Amino acid sequence: MVQISNKPNVGGIKKASEEAEYSSKLIAREGKLFAGLLATRVKGIAIGICFALLLVVIIPFIARACGL
Repeated sequence: MVQISNKPNVGGIKKASEEAEYSSKLIAREGKLFAGLLATRVKGIAIGICFALLLVVIIPFIARACGL
């Protein structure tokens, strides 16, 4: 005999909502990461240029002045 139930089958709905929630969290995390990269790119370029200038110009100048 087949049992008829008045309880809805919400397993599929729960799984779909969990997948949608997980996907939205991934998208939000990616957006935050991209915003952080955009916010720090000018500062990072400036630090990189200063570091390159230090390695290429200032350190050899100091070594030459010290007689190395």
